[in-house]
Amino acid sequence: MELDIIKVYENLDGYISEMENDPQNYESLWDKYAIKPYWNRISHWAPVDMSDRKPKPIKDISKLKNQIELMKKINIDEIKSKFMKVVNALPNYDDDPITIAIYPLDDENSVVKYRQNGVCGVSVFGNIIININPFAEDYLEWISYVFAHEYHHTVWGNYWHVIHGGRTGSFIEAMLIDGQADAFAKSLNPTLNPLWISQISKEQESEVWNKYYSKMLNDRDFDYVKYMFGDDKVEIPWCAGYYFGHKIIDCFKKHYPQISVKHMIEMSSEEIFAMSGYPL
Repeated sequence: MELDIIKVYENLDGYISEMENDPQNYESLWDKYAIKPYWNRISHWAPVDMSDRKPKPIKDISKLKNQIELMKKINIDEIKSKFMKVVNALPNYDDDPITIAIYPLDDENSVVKYRQNGVCGVSVFGNIIININPFAEDYLEWISYVFAHEYHHTVWGNYWHVIHGGRTGSFIEAMLIDGQADAFAKSLNPTLNPLWISQISKEQESEVWNKYYSKMLNDRDFDYVKYMFGDDKVEIPWCAGYYFGHKIIDCFKKHYPQISVKHMIEMSSEEIFAMSGYPL
């Protein structure tokens, strides 16, 4: 499989130059230099508009310049080699090339900087965007983890949208999509401990599961942002949906260690949950 890596961070000189003269026009300038030259390649396979996944503009040009200088030191050959190990660990259902666009991430995004190690990603129907804040501590270690997570989404999506079809759109499915992706990424990066799948206490877990999550597993009309990413107003912890998704997959794997990552992708989320025995 061919991996086409676009180093967007190396091609932002025009954005920086024009921003220094016209900082109020940051949105259109970002679109001109950071989005339009690459978006057709990134969204090539998408059957629907996925503009909501476009990377956000960075307004602080001084910080952006420093970020770019740090990112230029990234050994892309080494990163690509790590990405290929991920791909070889989970072959896709076809051999279509994957475009991976690497963008700088606004330092104002403190959640990603301090809770997600400066790296986050998103799948754009087969292709992948990785956003990096090189000011974050140990960010280099997390690039391959984030790629593995998003690549699993690519393989899962290929099976359930293209090869097999029949995804349910249920809440349990939404949780287990990310639960499987994190379990896969962590299996390849066993020394890394993502905060978003380990931040909830046993007491919180039981309380939030019983109050909210256990009652909505089969719902198809739910607030994705609220229940996946949390809501302080109703005391749903940050990234609770990711936590429960990974917890369920972890329980499943303990019961069925012989079932491969690929085999699990081909199982329905409802079946995986029933077999997991969660909550124990």
